[in-house]
Amino acid sequence: MILKHLLIKEFKQFRVNPFFPKLIFAFPVMIMLIAPLIATMDVKRVNLTIINHDNSTTAEKLIKTIEASEYFVLQSIETSYQKGMEAIDYGTTDLLLQIPEGMERNLNAGNPVELYIATNSVNSTKGSMGSGYLGNIISSFANDLTLSASTIAPPINISVQYLYNPHLNYRLFMVPAMMIVVLILLCGFLPALNIVTEKERGTIEQINVTPVSRLQFIASKLIFYCILGILVFTITFLLGKSIYNIAPYGNIHIIYFAAILFMLFIAGFGLLISNFSSSLQQAIFTMFFFVMIFMLLSGLFTPITSMVPWAQSFTYILPPRYFVNIMRCVCLKGSGLADLWFDFTMLTIIMLITTTIAISTYKKQN
Repeated sequence: MILKHLLIKEFKQFRVNPFFPKLIFAFPVMIMLIAPLIATMDVKRVNLTIINHDNSTTAEKLIKTIEASEYFVLQSIETSYQKGMEAIDYGTTDLLLQIPEGMERNLNAGNPVELYIATNSVNSTKGSMGSGYLGNIISSFANDLTLSASTIAPPINISVQYLYNPHLNYRLFMVPAMMIVVLILLCGFLPALNIVTEKERGTIEQINVTPVSRLQFIASKLIFYCILGILVFTITFLLGKSIYNIAPYGNIHIIYFAAILFMLFIAGFGLLISNFSSSLQQAIFTMFFFVMIFMLLSGLFTPITSMVPWAQSFTYILPPRYFVNIMRCVCLKGSGLADLWFDFTMLTIIMLITTTIAISTYKKQN
């Protein structure tokens, strides 16, 4: 009964501030609508300048093949390398492709032909991926020429298959990450501000003089923010399905089970910070510090295997690492509990440790 009344108190207290109920709906909608469209590693519309020294039929076919690709915007066709470099210097083009003189003649004679690609690597991602796209188009074009010239297939035939994300759609990678970011921010920051707000208002003293135990007090807040988290998580899932047509290949119940474990952790962590904070500013900056660590070292945006060895080892104590892996494996690969037992075990252990510390460090003074 005490826990029930504490939950009712949390809901009433949450509704007193008209901003928070609006935030619960507006925040996930804005994140899911804007972030996957902006935070993308897909490289399209790369400005390309071609320096054509050959002026042959084969060179014209190659130019039309490149121009037909959705990845490139042909800015101009120049006759000198100097003019192409001027375009890069002025920022009007990203890539240069130089077609050598006598390309068609050498190809017909069976002689090797070398095409030169220069890339503006100020934006290293755009430069490297753009040159990679262009290299693939040229390789495919060369293979087509070989097949059309002879019935004998090329000596090496490379076939690439992209598993789990066949079209290399970056939103399949980004949308689950944005769902996790919403949970970290809402279910982490709101609990971090909860107890310290009651301290500043003086309402915490009313709880201190009641027979409510520390376990009941913290448990009511964990349950309340877990309920809010499930609501927010459901909103993000519906938005991901309706807007980006992203639905999990695996069992959705596994995702919700992992989400509840993660919500209990992040809410307990927020309450732990609130226990030791004496002001709102202190709680905000402390939580912000840890949120940055969670987001940067959990594999949300960069692969953990690309980090330095000591950082990879450090990620084993970060629960977002396990939740990120569970989300992507279930959504993209259809993995089950048997495949993800280690992630669930670690997530559960760290969640229990965090919530236990949050309960034990709350100082209830009679």
